[in-house]
Amino acid sequence: MVFDGLILQRVLAEISDVSGQQLRQVYQIGRSEFFFKFSKRGIEISLNPSSPYIIESNRNQNSPSIETPFSLFLRRHINGFFLTKIAQLDMDRITRMDFEGRDAFGERNKYSVIAEFIGPGSNIMVLDEEERILQVFREMISSKRTLARNVKYYPPDSPGKSLRNLSKENITLTLLHSGDTLSRAIMKSFTGFSRATAENIVGFLQIEDVVPSSLREERLDEVAEFLMSLSLDTNGRSLFVIDGTKGAEISPIPLDHKGRCEKVGASEAIRRAIKSSGAETEVDRRKQSIIRKIDKSFKRLFKLIDKLETELSEVENYRDFKKYGELITANLYRLRERRETVELEDWETGETVEISLDSRLTPSENAQLFFKYYSKSLRKEIQLKKRLRVLRDEVNYLDQLKEMVSQAESLEDVREFSSELEEAGIKRKEKIDKKRKKRSQKSGPRVFERNGFKFLVGRNNIENDEITKNASRDDIWFHARGIPGAHVILKKAGKEITPEAILYGSLLAAKYSRGRQSGKVEVAHTEVKNVKKPKGAKPGMVTYRKFESITVDLTKEMVGRN
Repeated sequence: MVFDGLILQRVLAEISDVSGQQLRQVYQIGRSEFFFKFSKRGIEISLNPSSPYIIESNRNQNSPSIETPFSLFLRRHINGFFLTKIAQLDMDRITRMDFEGRDAFGERNKYSVIAEFIGPGSNIMVLDEEERILQVFREMISSKRTLARNVKYYPPDSPGKSLRNLSKENITLTLLHSGDTLSRAIMKSFTGFSRATAENIVGFLQIEDVVPSSLREERLDEVAEFLMSLSLDTNGRSLFVIDGTKGAEISPIPLDHKGRCEKVGASEAIRRAIKSSGAETEVDRRKQSIIRKIDKSFKRLFKLIDKLETELSEVENYRDFKKYGELITANLYRLRERRETVELEDWETGETVEISLDSRLTPSENAQLFFKYYSKSLRKEIQLKKRLRVLRDEVNYLDQLKEMVSQAESLEDVREFSSELEEAGIKRKEKIDKKRKKRSQKSGPRVFERNGFKFLVGRNNIENDEITKNASRDDIWFHARGIPGAHVILKKAGKEITPEAILYGSLLAAKYSRGRQSGKVEVAHTEVKNVKKPKGAKPGMVTYRKFESITVDLTKEMVGRN
């Protein structure tokens, strides 16, 4: 997603009325995302290297903030302060927010929050009145620039000039001194222009993208006037959006030369671009991190299963040892010499069986050896099969866990897998902060209502167990057959269960299962009293009986949102 100085200028114009409002709370909502909640509106800032941005946001943040040194510093020092000014530095991708208020001791203080949206170098920091850095999100020390505590803040060097300080004549002269094509000359000569924006300017003006000195004077004047108008348009709050093969493209320049475009609010345009590009959110990153760990556990289990299955195949013929021992014992009266082989008739089949012997042992000793091999192999088979059952149950559980993680819709959903991941050995156990544990509240199951019936859908395996355990015996339990998915409970509450309620419960179970992408899903349902959790079973793993099943088609049926 393109996020240059011109786009930032439009966003800040859109959220300019936040000035004068009190900062009520600051949330770090992800690894590199922040939400500033003011009296009447909110601002969301992302420092994601691949898609940094600032937008107006009405995000409803009731969950605890991620506690990092930077988020804690913001909360302790600027919560309750008033935003006196929000502005862009020149036309660069840098925002400055000035705050003023009184601290816990009644002393009046001023702080500035600087957010830089510069790709991999994106950062945010807090300055004091002397422009000294008090706290920085990412410390950066290089030969060109230092961003660290107690160091004075200096903006990054910009290779281009700010249009806000130039006349039309200066703009023209600057372009004429460039040996690049017009679009590259605009991008390199002036601050705030990405390559995409510069190319869109050339396309919108329908000017050939050649070296500026080869353009006619009137065409060059047209370019200079247009660039000036962009720098002076500090009230423009909209961006232009066009849907392309790689997602939605946003631009401060009309995109009519590329096709039919739409003019929308700056923040909404950025949200659409992020969504259409499939940019990874913090929830996605957390989920993928967990799934990678689960996949690693899968590999370990499959490797162990292959090893045990190989061992099991090696003892498959152990029953022959018992037969050989019995045949030798039955013929001891005529087997007096030590030998390497012996041919004996199997009285059950009438066939002659050739048996290899240890010539160092007597026939009786060979028979005892075969009985010993038989007993040892039998014990080994029992142990191997028992171990394989445990491992395959573990595989099924991890498969279920992976599916439930993939269904997580928020950071809170992801966090609630913490204890389950620890128990599964996928995540290291953390020290329990009793105060923090007391403050945290579970989000609870998804709740749906339809035609007077209430449906509960588990968000994770522990919650699957809880809603099933706490359900009444005559409530109805649903689950997609043969594939991982959430438990669904239809609360009967003394009512007569209708076919429509069964259908809706089945649709929910299908939607929150691995079959949601395939369309048709077979779903089993039964009364809760028929659902049992085996002793020692992993979270969310149950058995059920006396069930009925129906096949639902998610491509045809609509399922409401919670």
